[in-house]
Amino acid sequence: MLLRRKGYKLLSLLGVLLVATLGCFGLIMYLQSTSGTRMYQFLYWDIFLAWVPVFITLGMMALFRLQSTKVRSILLFFSSIVWLFFLPNALYLVTELLHAFRFYDVNPDTRFWLNTQFWFILFTSFSAAGLGLFLTSLCVLVIHHMLRRICSGGLAWAVVFVLLWLASIGVYIGRFARWNSWDVLLQPLVLLADIWRWGVHAGPRLHLLSFCWLVFGIAVIFYLLIYISLSENQDV
Repeated sequence: MLLRRKGYKLLSLLGVLLVATLGCFGLIMYLQSTSGTRMYQFLYWDIFLAWVPVFITLGMMALFRLQSTKVRSILLFFSSIVWLFFLPNALYLVTELLHAFRFYDVNPDTRFWLNTQFWFILFTSFSAAGLGLFLTSLCVLVIHHMLRRICSGGLAWAVVFVLLWLASIGVYIGRFARWNSWDVLLQPLVLLADIWRWGVHAGPRLHLLSFCWLVFGIAVIFYLLIYISLSENQDV
């Protein structure tokens, strides 16, 4: 079980992701210094928010070991709600890929790929997207193993898919409606009104579903790769 038998792998993966995060920050600082602009300044905050569900996940791992069943259940219930609201922040980093085209004016009539600046911009966006997929998969993997302790394997997998689908919807809400996780508490009625509008109108609904299925498909494939890699030779 990941929480005990694979604790070393979990810590190792966290360490690698931390190094990747610092590397992404280094790319941002390099681009800002060479361009004389605040390029990708927003990415510092977005990456921090992507780590928030990881911190919550680690807290839930500690709560899962509590001896008092009643206290553990109550604390895990409320922390899981907070975790679910912040999970889309990690998957949201996938959409940072668009900034590779936003910050570099690609001229198809030139050999733009010979420009080193283009590759730095592209790899910065790609690094953020990859980091988001890893952080999302790590969070869901830990929750998945917790679920395997309290319910059947089939139900645990069903919950995982639902979580990834909800996270995909959260990415849509964040990218296109520009809502934040905390707006669920600050402006719940306005947020629900937006979601209702997307659901009842054919155009917005098609856009939402098309985008969410793409993000969901990528998240599921990546999660399965991580799950198989870290759950090797385990009865999960």
